[in-house]
Amino acid sequence: MEYGTFVGLAWGGVFLSYVEGISYNNGLMMLLCFMLCGVSVMLPLVLGVRLNRKMALIEERLSYFQGLFFAFSMFMYACLMNGLIVFAYFNFLDDGLLMEQLNAMLTQPEMVQTYEQLGMGAQHAQMMDILRETDGLSAWEKTLLIFNNNFFISLFYSFIVAVAATWRRNG
Repeated sequence: MEYGTFVGLAWGGVFLSYVEGISYNNGLMMLLCFMLCGVSVMLPLVLGVRLNRKMALIEERLSYFQGLFFAFSMFMYACLMNGLIVFAYFNFLDDGLLMEQLNAMLTQPEMVQTYEQLGMGAQHAQMMDILRETDGLSAWEKTLLIFNNNFFISLFYSFIVAVAATWRRNG
């Protein structure tokens, strides 16, 4: 639970810095977002190695199945913590600002012209349709979309974290 909370807070930091960077055209928040993305990728591995080291100190070792269970539960708590942060943002703070800014950014004449020059006019139109559909969703539905995305990625990443948590240490 403790490790999942830290990972979930890191994910929440990524989400909030991204949203604030987009909503207010703030380059420093986008830079913070990129830095937190790196932290979010490395943190579960570091926590898995930390658990491995703690187990080695008491001369124990996790099996791969136990490490996998550790990783699954850590990521589930991370998804729940991040879900709370995302829901709080969309329900109490956003008020449509994120979708409005994304729409403004994607409908700039330069952006539309760039997509058309690249031969991606149909993809731009499809992206705008998806943006309009997403704008019509409730805060709960937007949160569920992000939760499902995080959960799906976590399932795959758990196998890697389990290796870090169960790696046989020499010495």
